Amino acid sequence: MKAQINNILNRNKGNDNPPREKKSSENRFSLRSIITGSFLEREGLIKQLPFILYISLLLLIYIANSYYGERTIYEIESNKSELIELRSEYITAKSRLMTGTNLSKVSQKLKPMGIFPSHTPPRKIFVKKAENE
Repeated sequence: MKAQINNILNRNKGNDNPPREKKSSENRFSLRSIITGSFLEREGLIKQLPFILYISLLLLIYIANSYYGERTIYEIESNKSELIELRSEYITAKSRLMTGTNLSKVSQKLKPMGIFPSHTPPRKIFVKKAENE
């Protein structure tokens, strides 16, 4: 009896897995099925269509977001260069104003018109209020 059990075990030892069926060409994706579009006819693909559309939508949003980011970076860089240019114009104008409003420069510009700076300091004028007001 032991011999029969050993024979059965030895026969089944190598055959633990049932024999596999070979996949038919219908179940596999191949380059030919992609080119002809026949892979779209399968029922399994139809079930996955909402997921495929969702992934496509996410892909479009991702691409749009990257374009938006690039455009924003371009605008930031152009605004930075414009800011640098405006700051230099401001500094130039400020320095011209400071040098142009010196007492010596103003007196030189007004000399041809006959206007000269006063050598007496200004005085305060006090006005007395009337008692009736």
